[in-house]
Amino acid sequence: MKKIGVALLAVILLLTITACGNEKASSSGEKEITILYVGDQFWQDQAAEFEEETGIKVNYEVVGFEQLHDKMFTALSGGSDDYDIIHVRDDWADEFASQGFLEPLDDYITDDMKNSFSQLSFDNLSYDGNIYGVPRYLWLTQFYYNKEIFEEAGITKVPETWDELIEVGKQIQEKTDIEYALSTQLREQDAIRPFILNLRAEGGEFWDYSTNKPTFNTPEGLKSLQRLEEINMDAKILDPLSFENESSKDQFLQGKTAMFIGYPDIVGFANDQEKSKIIGKLGTALMPGSTEKTSSLAETGAIGIPANSKHKEEAFEFIKFATSAEQEKKMALSEVARIPANLDVLEDSEVLEKYPHFAYVSEQIQYPHGLFKHKQATLISDTVSRQFIQVIKGEKNAEKALSDAEAEVLNINP
Repeated sequence: MKKIGVALLAVILLLTITACGNEKASSSGEKEITILYVGDQFWQDQAAEFEEETGIKVNYEVVGFEQLHDKMFTALSGGSDDYDIIHVRDDWADEFASQGFLEPLDDYITDDMKNSFSQLSFDNLSYDGNIYGVPRYLWLTQFYYNKEIFEEAGITKVPETWDELIEVGKQIQEKTDIEYALSTQLREQDAIRPFILNLRAEGGEFWDYSTNKPTFNTPEGLKSLQRLEEINMDAKILDPLSFENESSKDQFLQGKTAMFIGYPDIVGFANDQEKSKIIGKLGTALMPGSTEKTSSLAETGAIGIPANSKHKEEAFEFIKFATSAEQEKKMALSEVARIPANLDVLEDSEVLEKYPHFAYVSEQIQYPHGLFKHKQATLISDTVSRQFIQVIKGEKNAEKALSDAEAEVLNINP
């Protein structure tokens, strides 16, 4: 009995020492956060600058963008507390927040922070009345054109509507050697994008978030889809290489098309002597409209905090630092050249001097521009795109495609 008592006492003593040791390690350990993000040097340098300024140690785990979503989903769905800062965008905010993976940021965000960004940007990062990300940059669909080709065709006014774009495209093909006036990125899974651009221009919207139902099978939706068919099949101004994604970008960079609808990375390529034949010829304008003046489609690139993070206060200190006007300007002027989400930085003279195509962004983001958000966004987008691409290629009736797409979506989302 005495031996049992001694052994029990030894176990209790060992557990006490271990607990005290752990408590000491926790209380005396330095503050730290772990970031899961893409590996561009600017983002890593920014994290190092934060660590130097605050004394909060930063562990930075690099992951490729193509693997980022799945890496985060695996960790978050498994209850991991490994990460304190992750990339959040419109559709991921909806997907992750609906499953309780993200920390609501409403109680953290200050009035000054709210006033620094477009309300639509915060709306794009919200779910069920709560905000789950703070905007860092915008990956915005914009309208680009070749000023030299426009001048050669005698065009003095950039098209302000989609119908004008069609007429301008025809004029360019009639008066210049350009075979196809327009290029864009239109793989099968991308067909939803130009459709949403047109639908919003007509005053419609793809989804009603209040009822969680699709709203694209409407007169506005029909007009939008038929216009895309007209651009390709009737007016014949769309470069067939648009269906091969990257090839469409190359066509514009080589001066073989006059207009390009796409993302802002085209600007860097357009000024690259090894990749571009349009240096000094690039023009930018608001996206075409119709009933509405303009509309766009953009990823609101943001950062958020996983719900399981054990370092939420330190994580939000990083968010405040990374989304400050000073850091947004550094980002805009750096090699990553993202469009800043901060409204003041968008108007900064130094930023606009280096990137004139930012001049239209402040106005563009006052109009609808968010990504489609749904926990099944990828499946729904792919399903709809498969129907719409057939119409654009003249293989299916627009009314039938809209009806079939709606039925398939309602089957996914009853």
